[in-house]
Amino acid sequence: MSLPRRAMDEMGLSVCCLMCDAPDDYGTKRCKVCIERHSIARKALFTDRASSPIQQLARKLASMLQNPGDHLADPINGPHMALYQEALSNHQGTSQAETTEDVERLFEEAKSKRKSSPIRDIANQNPWANRNPDRDEIERALEALDISEKAPEWWDELSDEIEAIEEIVEE
Repeated sequence: MSLPRRAMDEMGLSVCCLMCDAPDDYGTKRCKVCIERHSIARKALFTDRASSPIQQLARKLASMLQNPGDHLADPINGPHMALYQEALSNHQGTSQAETTEDVERLFEEAKSKRKSSPIRDIANQNPWANRNPDRDEIERALEALDISEKAPEWWDELSDEIEAIEEIVEE
């Protein structure tokens, strides 16, 4: 088994590397030839419209390799897809939860991991991003906003329209 090469992973064919019997050395001639041939085949397969049944079958098989977990119920290829899905899951470090405790542990791990987001981390300088404001902060914010008790002129008209709609609905 070889670790997936980036080019193969980008083509959605990392499972091919995981099933390969070549030594796990980057830049070997075998890897280069395999990547080149898969790239040519994908371009030929997905550039034009599938015009024959064999091209349609080839596209279906390629999509099965890209997402083996989506095709586990396939009566013919399902067992192979299960093998590929297991290889991908093992490589990515994911495992199936077997007990309720495992499920709860996995949920807790997922909740504790915070994904980084440059927009959220840099742009959001809100002091209350991770905590609620205390009472003093709320009072200062309300004073700064200087919220007026006066309703806009159109407010009464809007209120009358809403009441009319409610009366119609009640009838």
